[in-house]
Amino acid sequence: MTTSYADANPAIESPSARVKSWPWERIGLALLLLGTAVSFLWGLDRNGWANPYYSAAAQAGSQDWKAFFFGSLDAGNLITIDKPPLSIWIMALSVRLFGLNSWAILVPQALMGIATTWLIYKIIRRSYPAAPALLGGLIYATTPVVVLMSRYNNPEPLMGLLTVSAVYFIVRAIEDNRWTWYLFSGTALGLAFMAKQIQAFLPVPAMVVAVLLLGAGTIGSRLIRLLGSLVSLILSGGWWIAIVELTPKTNRPYIGGSATNSILELSLDYNGIARFIQVPTKISGGRALPNDDLAPYNGGFTRIFDGNFAPEIAWLTFTAIMLTIVMIILNRSLQFTQSQKVLAVISTAWFSTTFLLLCFMGSMIHTYYTYSLAAPMAVVAAVGLAALWRGRDRLIVRLIGGLIVGSSTYMCLRVMNYSDEWPTIFKLLTITVGVAAVIGWMFNRGVKQSRLAAVTVAVALVLAPTGANFYTLSTPQNGTNPQSGPVANDPMAMSRLLRAAKSGSPAWAQQIAFGTPPLAEVTEKLRHTKNSSVWAAATFSAQNAALYQLESGQPVIALGGWLGTDPAPDLNQFKTLVAEGNLRYFIWQQDLLDRGELSLATIEISQWVQEHFAEQMVGNVKIYDLANEPS
Repeated sequence: MTTSYADANPAIESPSARVKSWPWERIGLALLLLGTAVSFLWGLDRNGWANPYYSAAAQAGSQDWKAFFFGSLDAGNLITIDKPPLSIWIMALSVRLFGLNSWAILVPQALMGIATTWLIYKIIRRSYPAAPALLGGLIYATTPVVVLMSRYNNPEPLMGLLTVSAVYFIVRAIEDNRWTWYLFSGTALGLAFMAKQIQAFLPVPAMVVAVLLLGAGTIGSRLIRLLGSLVSLILSGGWWIAIVELTPKTNRPYIGGSATNSILELSLDYNGIARFIQVPTKISGGRALPNDDLAPYNGGFTRIFDGNFAPEIAWLTFTAIMLTIVMIILNRSLQFTQSQKVLAVISTAWFSTTFLLLCFMGSMIHTYYTYSLAAPMAVVAAVGLAALWRGRDRLIVRLIGGLIVGSSTYMCLRVMNYSDEWPTIFKLLTITVGVAAVIGWMFNRGVKQSRLAAVTVAVALVLAPTGANFYTLSTPQNGTNPQSGPVANDPMAMSRLLRAAKSGSPAWAQQIAFGTPPLAEVTEKLRHTKNSSVWAAATFSAQNAALYQLESGQPVIALGGWLGTDPAPDLNQFKTLVAEGNLRYFIWQQDLLDRGELSLATIEISQWVQEHFAEQMVGNVKIYDLANEPS
């Protein structure tokens, strides 16, 4: 028989006997989700192909089922992307249904972001009244990195939806101890692994701790259920990896991002251990890696608060840190119910684990990785502030709450100081609302004043990040590392360097981070290869290849994969493709060759083409027609 919270702890409220529903809760939830939908969907096509690398894979998956299954970058199935393909599958199916366009690729991501906002609300609502639950959803939906990535085609939106689902399922599992919830939780985590691999496991320590400390039944029964959850995780996250690893290499595309054409190596090294260490520049695992020209290693507690990472997430990160400490130290005096204690343990442990990992993980990090911190930050902020609000009749608790609300405004101003584009009037508005929120928190009396104070606090928390989102929505976002908010004032900040790279300074950075906009005359040549060759062209890097493929509609080989550093194809394989008439053009990229970080195979191919085929200039682009007999 299943033992639930209510059975094991009769003095504790059951999930069905919680605080009365707020009369306007449904309206509030509808407004939250409607506002979220507007911010995630408004002018979505402004982002174009967003990250061409993933858009090209979605295009390939919509054209060929083998490319769909393996997550190939091209419909000819020469090489895959450097992630498992679950997020690509969703986009590819959308493209099959609605055609290849920006909306078909990006709308699924926005819908995932909206669903995740709803789940944040649902998680908090299981143990708190409507107001904290709506506040948690609001904080999540207005966090700049969430708005940025929910309008983008990287795997983050799917990973976020699945990891938050896993947390929701584990909360339900702790409530009633049913096997179903444990299995759902493990399955959700396994599928999240299929979206972004090891990054999906960040909630696991918090979930395990909560079950072992607060779950129903004996420790032995909790361990057995956790093992069952682990089995479901392995099955849901490992079946595809097993199939790919067991498929003969001659019958599948090369696994992009791996040095040995192995999905296990990709999972354990490139998307695993390598993410936690400071990778030496130039060489790792037998292949070249990019040195950190745009983002030097900056690991440490200050990373999240520097000019690169802060605009994405730091607006309320310090608030969440303070609330985490308060909930740990004052956990007894805050009088949590059992279900509230579960949520406090999960959220604080989840937030702490993610924050520390992001601070100290290795050099292979992008600023948008802070997306993983947004959900636990939103839950910690809502739960912590709700606990302090409930105990504000005590002076020390009221003072702590006022200090935290005031520091939130101060930190928002500090983040705004990273850019000169913020108008002074908005900064003054932020200060005014922040001061009003502190006064309201400290001195509210009566029901009406308390409600007004609560609304003012909520506005103070999300006002500045919402301002950053207006910058994000008004700016086309594309390339490898999209950025939230206005451009930074530091000349060495990532946002300024990426803006320069986008304009072609330096040219190699544009080709790696964004891809060079294809020349129309070259694209037209590629279109005319339809039905005459499997691949219209070959080039490097992957972003260059992806743009030519997206614009021409024909498969294009990304020599060496993502950065041109993978040993695929090798020279003999390339010669065979040319001899069999399966490849028509080679598009030369001198800037990347000059940089000297391509794989040996890619360099050898380039030299062979240059030595045996006549070059043609189409505009300012050098191409080689491989249909001509080699000299």
